[in-house]
Amino acid sequence: MEMATNNAKDIQSGQIGSPSQAVHHVKREAVKPARRVECFRCGGAHYANDCKFQEAVCHACNKKGHLAKKCRSVENKAKNEKWKAQQNQAPTHYLEGDEGDAACAFNMFAVDTNEEPSMPYYATVTVEGKDIMFEIDSGATASVISEETYRRTWGHKPPPIKPSTLRLRTYTGQAIPHLGVLDVNISAGGQRAQGRFVIAKGKGPSLLGRNWLRKIKLNWHEIKYAHTTEDILQRYSDVFREELGTLKGVTVKLHVDPEAAPRFFKPRVVPYAIKSKVEEELERLQVLGIVEPVQFSKWAAPIVPVLKADGTARICGDYKLTVNQVSKLTEYPLPRVDDLFATLAGGKLFTKLDMSHAYQQLLLDEDSKQYVTINTHKGLFKYNRLVFGVASSPAIFQRTMDTLLQGIPHVAVYLDDILITGATEARHLENLEQVLKRLSDAGLRLRREKCVFMAASVTYLGHMITAEGLRPVEDKVRAIKEAPSPKNVTELRSFLGMVNYYGKFLQDLSKVLTRLYKLLHNDTKWQWCAEQEKAFKEVKELLHSAKLLVHYDPDKDIVLSCDASPYGVGAVLSHVMEDGSEKPVGFASRTLTAAEKGYSQLDKEGLAIVFAVKRFHQYLYGRVFKIYTDHKPLMSLFSETRGIPPLASARIQRWALILIAYQYSIVYRAGKDNANADALSRLPLPETPVSTYVPLETVFSLEKLSQTPVKAAQVKQWTERDPVLSKVKTYLLQGWPSVVDSEELKPYATRKTELSLQDGCIFWGARVVVPPPGRWQIVKELHETHPGVSRMKSLARSYVWWPKMDLDLENKVKSCTQCQSNQHMSPPAPLHPWVWPDHPWSRLHLDFAGPLMGEMFLIMVDAHSKWIEAHIMSNITAPKTIDKLRQIFAIHGLPDTVVTDNGPTFTSELFGEFMEQNGIRHVRTAPFHPASNGLAERAVQTVKEGLKRMKGDTLSTRLSRFLFKYRLTPQTTTARAPAEMLMGRRPKSKLDLLRPDIKATVMRKQEKQKEGHDQHAQERQLKPGNNVYVRNFSRNSSQKWLPGVIMTQRGPLSYVVELTDGRVFRRHQDHVRLRHDPGSEIISTSEFPLVSQPTVGVSPEERSLGEVSAPPGEKGQLTMDPQTPPVTPSPEPPKTPTPAVPATAPEMVRRSQRARKPPDRLIVS
Repeated sequence: MEMATNNAKDIQSGQIGSPSQAVHHVKREAVKPARRVECFRCGGAHYANDCKFQEAVCHACNKKGHLAKKCRSVENKAKNEKWKAQQNQAPTHYLEGDEGDAACAFNMFAVDTNEEPSMPYYATVTVEGKDIMFEIDSGATASVISEETYRRTWGHKPPPIKPSTLRLRTYTGQAIPHLGVLDVNISAGGQRAQGRFVIAKGKGPSLLGRNWLRKIKLNWHEIKYAHTTEDILQRYSDVFREELGTLKGVTVKLHVDPEAAPRFFKPRVVPYAIKSKVEEELERLQVLGIVEPVQFSKWAAPIVPVLKADGTARICGDYKLTVNQVSKLTEYPLPRVDDLFATLAGGKLFTKLDMSHAYQQLLLDEDSKQYVTINTHKGLFKYNRLVFGVASSPAIFQRTMDTLLQGIPHVAVYLDDILITGATEARHLENLEQVLKRLSDAGLRLRREKCVFMAASVTYLGHMITAEGLRPVEDKVRAIKEAPSPKNVTELRSFLGMVNYYGKFLQDLSKVLTRLYKLLHNDTKWQWCAEQEKAFKEVKELLHSAKLLVHYDPDKDIVLSCDASPYGVGAVLSHVMEDGSEKPVGFASRTLTAAEKGYSQLDKEGLAIVFAVKRFHQYLYGRVFKIYTDHKPLMSLFSETRGIPPLASARIQRWALILIAYQYSIVYRAGKDNANADALSRLPLPETPVSTYVPLETVFSLEKLSQTPVKAAQVKQWTERDPVLSKVKTYLLQGWPSVVDSEELKPYATRKTELSLQDGCIFWGARVVVPPPGRWQIVKELHETHPGVSRMKSLARSYVWWPKMDLDLENKVKSCTQCQSNQHMSPPAPLHPWVWPDHPWSRLHLDFAGPLMGEMFLIMVDAHSKWIEAHIMSNITAPKTIDKLRQIFAIHGLPDTVVTDNGPTFTSELFGEFMEQNGIRHVRTAPFHPASNGLAERAVQTVKEGLKRMKGDTLSTRLSRFLFKYRLTPQTTTARAPAEMLMGRRPKSKLDLLRPDIKATVMRKQEKQKEGHDQHAQERQLKPGNNVYVRNFSRNSSQKWLPGVIMTQRGPLSYVVELTDGRVFRRHQDHVRLRHDPGSEIISTSEFPLVSQPTVGVSPEERSLGEVSAPPGEKGQLTMDPQTPPVTPSPEPPKTPTPAVPATAPEMVRRSQRARKPPDRLIVS
């Protein structure tokens, strides 16, 4: 009996309890899943508030809000019962035909019954490496995969569909279209088989028919629960939609030190070959709302674009340079492994859910968006969602998921993995439904293909979880248990190095190792016998025994040691114990593929790190850890604080992006101290990956190279034959020496961390290093269309490189006659400004302007003052120009130099003679280079703009007004008005009338002062010949006033008075008053005799008044003005006395009106 028949009997043997069994069909909607919620509006499996028929009008009662089949009116009850009876008929669908006939017709029949419908059964089968859930249909002679499932499962690289003449028909004979057939390998429950599927057009379930049920035996005990699980998954199918989810009502914040200075980095150069793909990805991210362009940002990180396997670009911000250096890591611990497993204790079956684009489902608050701005060649873009590569993202996401799913029993959350179980199967499904409901309500999305449902065991955080409990995954010690035996002394020495690394933790090693150490002696021939094999196995048992291995503990520090050999990579995950020693948690190793063996040593060491991080991801993700490497160049390439080098190989850049997600520090450890990882790399497990990923940037370069006259195969041959590049290749494979003295090798040595090997060709970043024989052909190819130096360089830098490549390209263009004869203008020469003259009207710049408003203008500007002369010219011949210059020079004088262009007027013989006759140096600028006479050109532009802006009046009037205002306006160059600099004064304008007159202001103030003073003054009329009294300022005399006669008036209020004793004083009117009783009283003594001895401090006017003989006993005393300070007289020869009154009255000096006491006098003895 066929397996399908047996399985069908098992299904129908009372398990479901229904006499009517629905067998699967092509049209999905024909099978109705069991419903826990029924909508009263339409009868669908959803809530009424979510129904799309809320506005529908019932045809039975004409009321809005429900359909006729759900109408509750009394008169429609009979109709409703009849309709329900019809709907409950279970359709039986099957495909029928001769399975051996390739051209047969498959008929699809539908038979209606009146029995209750039963639920479908499902099984997950692996098809060509992809898990697909099938409905089990024991009545179908063929198996079907829907077109929608086919496209979704294999994406851009699906297995090929073969054309077929098979025909699918419905019961009525209607044809069901299909695309063809698919010959594949499948596996299920450890069984493998080969067979064929029909790819049906459109959507619908994928059916597993009898042709496959014969080949694989399904576990029906597991399948009987699938219908309930699928029912839940169908109910919450929105959670699995292939779109970006968004957590509703919540934004997350990045905490950054408020005192941190913003960090802004310029965009990096994007290789020409992938620039369009980067632009497409930016556009896609904008459409999804993940990023948006901004005009300004204080923060900006450069991007690192990497091509994915499907050819699209992935854009990541290099946040190690910006926000990661100043962010405050969110203080939210990741859950302890023990706590997670305690939550899952008692579970029978296990479901594992995987979040789709986990971080990007969380929106950032407005303030945080600035910190994750990226700078691209298309401008600045800020992320609106939590982004990959930010150090605090894991803790933020963990806290968000814990908050969302708290309270649901038997649910463990570790970042984007959710593990669900239950004490019973029913409780498990209940917990699953709660989780899916919360995810659905929150707007989050899962990745269906990565999820596992109702499994007997799952691997989680490095442990195998089953109903019996936890057990460590054997995979983490396989690298030791299955390590191959050493094949030579080098491999044995490396293995013994690891043993000694952990020697202090293992007892009685010396007895076991003695048999192995014998092979290390120089005089011992290598011979690996049974004795050595037994010792080797004993040592391996010790290395993965409980004496050495420790369980993973999230509270202990963790380190990752990595190393690579020419044929393998190895890694050890260890805990740092309290005494500082390291104990291993797990080991990992693998053999390199043929392609990987051709990697440079740098790439091999980088591969070891990435291999180790991926293998121990569940232990490392979200934790701070150290990476130990014995390869120093990786310190800068994988630095946790430095940016990813833009010229590193595409492979290194891709690996560096993987490491961005981890919080690590990379530490150099010498090879002798890295023995544990070194041994694993030299004794790797024989397993290798199915294929090695080749960065698409490299593929593009090789493809582009294959389209040129130089082929990749030629480059490989030339590289091996070239003495320089062959050495470079050797150094890349075996490691570079510490010192490189060769000048030919230095260009490569300086780039050694950026060089890599691919298919025997050397690459610098994504650019092929072209050997000398092919360089000239590449240059010719690049120059084929004569694109110019810049474009040739731009194109070449996307694909090829060799030392001095830019110079070779420049020389090619320089030597090309066709390029040179059609070249654009050369770059402008460095600016050589005219020397600024040190005085006005020294150098004049001339030019003609027009026609402007029907006239020509002669424009002249003084280089010193920027004074502009502009005159309307009837014509611009040399005689007319010279006449105008004569008029101008008649006003301002002749200049030293006149600068003009090469117009006919200025190059004429007549103009030259005029310049020469007047001693003016005439300078003509270079032809066709107006900038050489830039001052005149600018003056022409200034006059034109000024005249165009003015309206009304005649052209002559407008010109005069413009020049008048221009000459009074301070210039930006000199900060002074041209008129002021040329004429030394500022001409008066109408604006000056706004200022008060200074003279009038002073006179008004003086009049006001006089008015105030004269209120207490008395006017006295004095004239020469009046008898007066003058004020005596001598302290030794009690007589305040002395009689005298006014000799002359020296000022409005100053008089020269001769005393009765012959002395002459000059006094202010305030110190003089009229004397009405003239007498002849002679004053016998005075302290102010006039003597012939000249003194310092006596004014010339007083000295010119003459000298008189002093009275007896007073001769030799010096007479001084009371206002003159006492000084020591200079010794001079005695002079002959002169008459007391001179023939000509001396000029009177005005004195202060203040009354003052006579000063102390210097008496000369």
